[in-house]
Amino acid sequence: MRALAFLLLFVVQSGWATQCDENVGPAGPTDCIQIERYNNEYQWATCLSNAYIQQKSGHKHICVNRYATYCWYQCMIEVHNKNYGSVTDDCSCQPGRIPTLSLPPECYSPAGDSCEWYRNCLEKKYPCEGSRNAYSVTYAKTFCRMFEELSDKFSADGQKWMDGVRKCLLVALVPLLRPWTNPTCSEIRESAIASHTPCYLNPDKDVLSICDLDYVEYVKIFWTIKGSYIKLDTAWQSLKGMWNIETDCTLSKIQQTYESAKQTLKDVIKFFKIKIQKFKKRARFTEYLPEADLQSRFADEVGSNFASSLQWNTNVMDWLAYTDAVFNLVDLDIFIVLADKKALGLVNNSAPSVDFNQTIQEFASAVKNGALPVQVDGQKVWIKSLASCSDKSCNSTQTLAVSDKPPWSGATRISHGNVGLCGAIALLIMFINKLLI
Repeated sequence: MRALAFLLLFVVQSGWATQCDENVGPAGPTDCIQIERYNNEYQWATCLSNAYIQQKSGHKHICVNRYATYCWYQCMIEVHNKNYGSVTDDCSCQPGRIPTLSLPPECYSPAGDSCEWYRNCLEKKYPCEGSRNAYSVTYAKTFCRMFEELSDKFSADGQKWMDGVRKCLLVALVPLLRPWTNPTCSEIRESAIASHTPCYLNPDKDVLSICDLDYVEYVKIFWTIKGSYIKLDTAWQSLKGMWNIETDCTLSKIQQTYESAKQTLKDVIKFFKIKIQKFKKRARFTEYLPEADLQSRFADEVGSNFASSLQWNTNVMDWLAYTDAVFNLVDLDIFIVLADKKALGLVNNSAPSVDFNQTIQEFASAVKNGALPVQVDGQKVWIKSLASCSDKSCNSTQTLAVSDKPPWSGATRISHGNVGLCGAIALLIMFINKLLI
């Protein structure tokens, strides 16, 4: 049992412009308060439920009257976890300036168990849905609803962990609703992404860390979340924290069960690495995306091309494509992972089984014969080789197929920066040759 560090919220309770009844609240009203241990500087405080304060702080904070239902919660503690010192600019306020609330009380101090909070509260105040920054919030909504719909597929420990994480992901975003904040959609996304790994590792008091789950259970949870997306696209930036989570777990059950799980899962999860080369077909103008998102989108589109061309039965087999390479490189590695959802117990038993031998043979044959004319956002992609990996680290590989030439004739290789003198001469010779034909 972890020891609880209770931080009593002593505040100067004189001259309040708004009320916070310890029995009825309501949640949400704010005031500008002065506290001695913060150098008598003014800061915002919000009337919040004791239950929310404990959940948000990992049970480090509690109302002075621990039996109260509501109390004031100062900004410096909620946002920065500081109970003394100078007040930061984002928490500072001027007395007498009380902001008007635009949302119902349940938005400002949620229990974390209603998935409607995202739609009724966060998205109502910040309509980022449909923007390129919506994926992380969509991920949190997906996780929340997945618990309600699919929790019976997991063990009691897995269910408790998922319930703790969905509450943690929601509560982590609540401070964005405070009336003194005005984050952009990009900042909301950054806050959401930053909350993932901490919520996986420490969802709540008396809730197991993901490190304490069996490795097979972790794999089932990961592929359930992955399977909830029709297109992963830039949502990979939200999901990769879970994909790589074991690196944050030391001397834990997830590590202790890894070797035995590899044997259990060797016929269920298959890992591959492909080497590609990109070619330029025509100029395309796309929306601006950060480098990491460009990587995610490109790899996901390559995977989508494979799934379509090779007619993968995604009802029973899911796939994942990702890369850690710099997006603007011409040659790069992309990792492809195939998962037998039926063997993992994630689809109905009446569904047909996955034939990995046939799937891999068809994949290798298509690469060798140049039968995968992949194209992503106007760029032609040559699949130069396919190799199988012993595990997700892909440190040990076995080559399955090599392509001797791209599936197109006359493809123009992408170059970096200026063409240069040699390149210019080569292009001039090509142009002259065409004129002479």
